[in-house]
Amino acid sequence: MKFKYFFTALILLFSISLFSQEDFAFFDLDNSQINIVSTSKGNYRVIEVEVSNFENKSVNIHFPPGGFFYNLDKSEQDLVVLFYDKVLVESGTKKDIVISTACANPKRRAPQNGRTTWNYGFDKKIGDLILYYHQNRAIVEMMTGEEHHNTFEKRHNFLQMCVWIYYNADKKQILDFATKYMFDGNKNQAQLFVDSFYPLSVTFINLYKSM
Repeated sequence: MKFKYFFTALILLFSISLFSQEDFAFFDLDNSQINIVSTSKGNYRVIEVEVSNFENKSVNIHFPPGGFFYNLDKSEQDLVVLFYDKVLVESGTKKDIVISTACANPKRRAPQNGRTTWNYGFDKKIGDLILYYHQNRAIVEMMTGEEHHNTFEKRHNFLQMCVWIYYNADKKQILDFATKYMFDGNKNQAQLFVDSFYPLSVTFINLYKSM
């Protein structure tokens, strides 16, 4: 009998804990009890986010594709989330998470290492495009070649190119950016990347628009 009461109490405690969690998107935090500090790692591919929770309950912070880190230094890039992620932060604690991102504008330089001056937002249209890629990758691979998607780095590069094309980036600016930030000054490798991934990304975007 005592075990039965203990088991019931345990289930009740778990239920209370479950329902005492709240969910927020990182760009939609109208809550002074949750604080986000985002720190550049000095490149366009990732950003580190520290979430502090001063609430009396746990919170799930979501980072959906299409979420934006808007750089307050307009000479540096804004960053867009490419891969969905989330972090559970218990009451009275803080947690770090590294988010995979893309550069939104190849005309601008990479964010300075350690930069913490960001605003947050969301572009649903680019988010829907990226989400479609993740949900239909088998179809995308069939149309553009599995070999261009079979590693995380290749998927990241493919989606980066999609972001640039979606925002009508100039092809020369893409090449210049790729040379400097992706291939350590090797323009030949950068040209091969652009020649390969640019038309494939156009194919994918046209497929998406036709659906």
